[in-house]
Amino acid sequence: MEREEEKSLGSQLRIESESQGHEAFGVDELNLAEFPLASISDRIPDGKKTLVYEDLIFDREEGRELKRRLTLSGSDRYGLPTAKDDDVLLACIQISKLQDFQSPEVSFSRYELLKLLRWSDDTRNYERLSQSLRRWKGLTVFSDRAFYDHAEKSWVNRDFSIFDTLYIYRREVRQGASAPGASRFTWNDVIFKSFKAGYLKRLDWSLYTRLQSPVAKRLYRFLDKRFYRSNSVEIDLKELMVYKIGASGGSTGQMKRTLKSGIEELTREWDLKALADSRLFEKKGKGSWVVRFERKRRALPPTITKVVNLPPQADLGNLEFALTKRGVGPAAAEELVQSAPTETVQTMVELFDWYNRSGKQRHAGFLVQSIRNPNSIVLPQGFTSTVRRAEQKTLEKNRIAQERELISRRELEGSRKEEARQKAFLDFWRKLSPKEQFEFERKAIEKAERTKLQGYSRSQGQGGKLFEHYRMVILRDYFEFNAKGVPQESA
Repeated sequence: MEREEEKSLGSQLRIESESQGHEAFGVDELNLAEFPLASISDRIPDGKKTLVYEDLIFDREEGRELKRRLTLSGSDRYGLPTAKDDDVLLACIQISKLQDFQSPEVSFSRYELLKLLRWSDDTRNYERLSQSLRRWKGLTVFSDRAFYDHAEKSWVNRDFSIFDTLYIYRREVRQGASAPGASRFTWNDVIFKSFKAGYLKRLDWSLYTRLQSPVAKRLYRFLDKRFYRSNSVEIDLKELMVYKIGASGGSTGQMKRTLKSGIEELTREWDLKALADSRLFEKKGKGSWVVRFERKRRALPPTITKVVNLPPQADLGNLEFALTKRGVGPAAAEELVQSAPTETVQTMVELFDWYNRSGKQRHAGFLVQSIRNPNSIVLPQGFTSTVRRAEQKTLEKNRIAQERELISRRELEGSRKEEARQKAFLDFWRKLSPKEQFEFERKAIEKAERTKLQGYSRSQGQGGKLFEHYRMVILRDYFEFNAKGVPQESA
């Protein structure tokens, strides 16, 4: 019954189907692609609640190698993350990506996660998801130069959790995953800021979910990041297996066998080139081995950026990330954002989206050239950029503010005149004796305007504020009608 209710939710996932011949692109956070937060095994030895990963990295600013260390501490109840948990965390990133990283709080249903992970829809997997999410909620990460702050362009020491809050509802409400009663998690600020800073890379989600071996999955994420700058990667075998893949170590022979199972799957499913053992592994010294990877050379088709369900106004909070999402390479995106005015980049991204939503397909090359040469672009009829709308909105707000200021001045002036009129009448009225007040009121009623007199008559029997209002209006009118401001007998 519980699963049937979750099935009834309108799935918000919009990933392109493999059956349509498209690659279903997701995203991966680059820190998480470099350092594993989970073991590749399905079980963690009982009592083990801490894992430490280390490596050396050359820091260009300091001109020397620095040690990076990542320490993971699991909760007493749920322990450290395993291979399946790594899949769940990556799926959570995909759900956030599908919501354009708009908020650190992300609504979801377990049914959505199961479909995203290509897991079977059964009670065991629903419980597995709940346990996995709680395991991530209980994890604490201690980073010593192991987490790169893309916004600050610096390695930093950071201690943080993955989720700040987690709500898992046994029954998801029928309105869908965005309803107030849906399950939800809140990313920790450190993780979410990295998303918003655009420290992400594309990840072929269709490929990732096809891979069976946890080693292949971790190796794919790591190599896909490292292949960005070169089609070959060399790394120490133990460093790779223990600190990048998340294996428990073992003898050289064991590590080679474990690694080769993942390599074989990637050579079948991905672009990893098959190498002979003599080239794949090279001994550098006693107990020291280097492993070598090469990427197949591909004849790349023309870049076609397919825009799927872009919102009317995509989130352009991070322009560099916005460009990479639309097919521009990371290096080119960084150069464009640094060299072009922000207003130009934002306008051309919006124009690119406008054309593609209108069925007039534009490629990433158009986007790059339009930013570099904005004067060559004639904005089409019907397109108005956010920058232009903001200018128009500012002008309109200024106009409204001026009108309101004028009205306020008039109202203030009117209020002062009204107060002066009321004071003049009351000063006069209080000087009259009761008999004079009675006679004044009688004559005021005789001279009253018809509509005011009707109101006075209707409300006279009821009394109250309405009657007093009409009475005061009539009295004051008669007072102001008399030039001397006194009853006729006294005039």
